[in-house]
Amino acid sequence: MKYAVMANLRFETPAKRDSLDNAVKDNIGRKWTWGENVIQSGIDEQGYPSQTLLIRFYVKSNMDELFALIKEKIGKIPVLKGTVSKHNCSHDESPPQPCIIIEEISK
Repeated sequence: MKYAVMANLRFETPAKRDSLDNAVKDNIGRKWTWGENVIQSGIDEQGYPSQTLLIRFYVKSNMDELFALIKEKIGKIPVLKGTVSKHNCSHDESPPQPCIIIEEISK
């Protein structure tokens, strides 16, 4: 079992997006992750700065910690629109099953 945090978020300015980007990278630090860490910054279809991320952890508490950080930052930065969720993932098991969303926040 792996533990994932997924997010798709929209911001007012690139600086606000980059603030969350830096906080996420600091939080991940040297934590043991599974697979490729995806943290993509860009511009969405309406021209707003955006961020998409997918981080899978070996340890559930690492997932919980990152989710709590993003949840806190959504209100403080603020995020204009988006979703962040945490999942139990069985991609590494045989047979693999779909992810199960444990908690999701939408704005």
